[in-house]
Amino acid sequence: MTRALVVALFIGIVAGCGTTATAPSASPVVVASPTPTSVPTTPAPSPTPAGRHVNAVLGYAVTLPPPWRVSECLSRIETTREPVFVGQDVLTWHTVAEEQDLGVSGGTGATGAFAWVIVISVQNSSQTVAEYATARAGGTGGQVQATTIDGKPAALVNGGAGTAQAYYVANAGRMYGLSLTQGFEPRPQLLTDATFDAIARSVTFVTPAARPTPTATPVVTAAAEAVADAVAAAFAASDADRLRDLMTPRCWFNAGYYQSEGSAASRDKVAIGLRSSFALGLKVTVEPRPIRPDPPMPGSFWIWSTWSAYGTSPQSNVQLVFDQIDGRWYWVGALFNATR
Repeated sequence: MTRALVVALFIGIVAGCGTTATAPSASPVVVASPTPTSVPTTPAPSPTPAGRHVNAVLGYAVTLPPPWRVSECLSRIETTREPVFVGQDVLTWHTVAEEQDLGVSGGTGATGAFAWVIVISVQNSSQTVAEYATARAGGTGGQVQATTIDGKPAALVNGGAGTAQAYYVANAGRMYGLSLTQGFEPRPQLLTDATFDAIARSVTFVTPAARPTPTATPVVTAAAEAVADAVAAAFAASDADRLRDLMTPRCWFNAGYYQSEGSAASRDKVAIGLRSSFALGLKVTVEPRPIRPDPPMPGSFWIWSTWSAYGTSPQSNVQLVFDQIDGRWYWVGALFNATR
């Protein structure tokens, strides 16, 4: 399937919350939620100052002036891969609805909801701040300036690769990167150097809590089979409204190409794209069995589907990915041009 078709299908759809454009046609398939694992945390100071965000697992706190907030969709804690990487918080000035509508486009560079935001990333590192910051300034002409944050060794990098500005600070065997991602669009007026500097310099450190325990390996249940069958039936009927109801309601639906770029968009936009493509002649045949583990993108299970050739677009094998969210199973992603 060509890139043009996927863009057309997903209307500017890489990793929700919000708007509703289509009336639901049926309720999502429901399955009992597993018992959550207790995660030890470090208590925040009481009372917590207004606008103060504490991430006990990442081991830091930061003050967020209005309208800044922590993005649920772009932030994450690593539990299963890359033992060096601990996690990241993404600070955004967009509302939840704006972020949901923007999504994240594929390709290189920060786009959509990921453009012109502040990323606080954390990894285990034995490097000094100077070594770490110099490596990230690289050959781009970035300038490294020594400083401190919360009394810890830090460095400010201006003009580093992919960022407008970035601070790096070491604490307790971890390296904290506080970077302002540079988008293709003009820099927002509210995102001044002074704003970024104030947020970065408000960071203080707390004793890190343990990472969340990895979730248990998922098991195919009757509920998981039911949602696969429901997606197959909705595609057989070319029913974009029903497919929307079966898609993830949180953050975005993920779409990508085999060994290539990915992107993310709200289920409303995905449904609009599917409705248009069905009207142009798209036919999708889904094989609801077998349901396979280890999907090619975040999720629990996947099944095969075949998207027909129509117009100038060739036929494509597509892996449909499913996951459980808040006790319900949803269709959460699609990998196009997959090899069978």
